[in-house]
Amino acid sequence: MQYFITGATGLVGSHLAYRLLQEPGAEVHALHRAGSDLHFVKKVFAYYQAQADLLFERIHWHEVDLLDCLEIESVLKKGAVVFHCAAKVSFNPSDRKVLLEDNPKMTAEMINGALEAQVGRFIHLSSVAALGRKEGQKEFDEKSDWVESKRNSNYAKGKYAAELEVWRGMEEGLSAAILNPTIILGPGVWQQGSSKIFDSLAQGFSFYSEGVNGFVDVRDVAEVAFQLSAGTQQGRYVVSAENRSYKEVFYLIAEALKVAKPKRKITPFLSNLAWRWEWLKSKLTGKAPLVTKETAATALDKNYYRNEKVREELDFKFRPLKESVREIASFYRQDFPL
Repeated sequence: MQYFITGATGLVGSHLAYRLLQEPGAEVHALHRAGSDLHFVKKVFAYYQAQADLLFERIHWHEVDLLDCLEIESVLKKGAVVFHCAAKVSFNPSDRKVLLEDNPKMTAEMINGALEAQVGRFIHLSSVAALGRKEGQKEFDEKSDWVESKRNSNYAKGKYAAELEVWRGMEEGLSAAILNPTIILGPGVWQQGSSKIFDSLAQGFSFYSEGVNGFVDVRDVAEVAFQLSAGTQQGRYVVSAENRSYKEVFYLIAEALKVAKPKRKITPFLSNLAWRWEWLKSKLTGKAPLVTKETAATALDKNYYRNEKVREELDFKFRPLKESVREIASFYRQDFPL
């Protein structure tokens, strides 16, 4: 089977590539932009296999502009399976244009290219952010309807707009499914995204929040994507292992890393103070803020995500969060002995 992945140099894409290469006869192609760090993929492979170099060399790399339908179409093959994982992930106000315009356009061009190439299956990596949030809503599943609200981030709006392109593709005959993962935990990108939680706690981060969110192991996201690629199911799937408070997760990570647990509870006052200070610091230094207004608000929210559809339709068992944290922490200690 021929598989094509966008975003293979990211957390989910690299793990998905590793999963696909375990399949007998799999031919894995990766579409990437100029300047991508391909060696990160090899680094991820090395966490799970001694002969990472040999596995990495089996990937067929294609430098493609994902905003150009013709370039995309020229690479994709009829009957192939496409996994669209590429997207800008940010809650920085300065990235507004990329989030609201480029992310949806990239998905639109991928859908157009997939339709023209007559691929067999299209799996789109979205986010639970695309389910939207409204005042008073605490529980979310695949039936949650998008509602325009000030609680929706620019990232969420862009992800929702991108999903609309996938639904359009389905209406035009494309066999497709959408994954909506919660916070994805995995190794490798220690200074970015959710993996930065491990690095921050290892460096002595002392704050915690009693807000609640869903969490899932990156390997489970990759496995669900693979299983859906082999089926014919249409529509979206919430991918979440457990709903936990940030305090609980931070404590689990601190225990696994054998470092001090954070002791200072984040309050609304501290949260507002933090994002304003980070905004000012970013203006002075030119560096992206560690905390933004959007992430500060999210840290205090209590949102719960249902995963029955994935568990029942795919007969899927998620990794326990404690087990995931322990393994990811071991990879962190491998890279940065404490």
